Amino acid sequence: MSDTSATTELAGISYTALWQSIRTLAEEHDLPLPYDDETGLTLGTEYGSVRITPSPEGSHAEIKAPHAEYLQVLKDTVVAQIGAVAPQTAQAIRWDDASATRKLPANARLMAVSSVEPLNCDFLRVTLRGDVSRFTDDAIHFRLGLPPTGRSPKWPTIGANGATQWPKGADALHLPVYTARHVDPESSTLCFDLFAHEGGRTMKWAETVPPGSEVLVTSPGGGGCRISTTVQGFADETGFPAVARILETNPDLKGSFKLFAGRNGATYPFPAHNGVRIEYASPGTHCSMAETAKAIITSDFPAFLWFAGERSQSSAVRKAWRQAGGSARNSYISAYWQKTS
Repeated sequence: MSDTSATTELAGISYTALWQSIRTLAEEHDLPLPYDDETGLTLGTEYGSVRITPSPEGSHAEIKAPHAEYLQVLKDTVVAQIGAVAPQTAQAIRWDDASATRKLPANARLMAVSSVEPLNCDFLRVTLRGDVSRFTDDAIHFRLGLPPTGRSPKWPTIGANGATQWPKGADALHLPVYTARHVDPESSTLCFDLFAHEGGRTMKWAETVPPGSEVLVTSPGGGGCRISTTVQGFADETGFPAVARILETNPDLKGSFKLFAGRNGATYPFPAHNGVRIEYASPGTHCSMAETAKAIITSDFPAFLWFAGERSQSSAVRKAWRQAGGSARNSYISAYWQKTS
């Protein structure tokens, strides 16, 4: 598939200030900088590349991606980065493609609820029907957009500056991220497993949503489930669907996952796998998951580190991994939820 691209002039934006902002972003997210010299800077991402160069007007930006959905992600990223430096310039950005004519952002689709079924293990399985052409094993996470209860849904649009304009105020969407558990292109269906926890807004929605109701689904991203080396993984219930996808996608994988489950989580239907050992931590030990992972991290860690859990724990593991010299290529460390109190 050929690349898609877009360019824009960033009048009045100091290249030096933008250069520093991009370098900070790269460091925070372990992103590569394949080119960084006096002629410009190129940032590599899983969605494509961002090239920033100095220009007589200030700076020039060019983004390239494999398809329009990922190009939209990069536009949103660039506008957000510019907005942090110069909000007025961010609003004045105009790209040289025709994305502003779309009714929805290129990376968003409307899908219909087909069914909601209990799995008898503190999970519900939700099946959606619609366009699933972008879902592969290389990108398995998506954002679900749920309208407020009792209000007609307002979906995102494209602003004049190319960035996604999300509904605000009383029309703001709930935008949680989930793992695609099963994708069937022939039936145009997408299934995801929803962990039941008290106060969960998506759980309340799933328990009452009528079949046929529309929801927003963004194109997948956030890393895939292919692992080519030995794995040592850690996950609480929110990460169980992703672990299941990893087991299905990598039949020759070796290693282990330590899972932290409460109540009935230990009965989640994982696919059988001969090379990966599944071990359950003692009930009630969720708070020790990060410490358990950190205890095995060394400077010569011999496996791929996989960790999915609460935000503060994920941050602690990521910090320990970096301090030990671990690379982003040999790890997946992600926050799947955040404590609210």
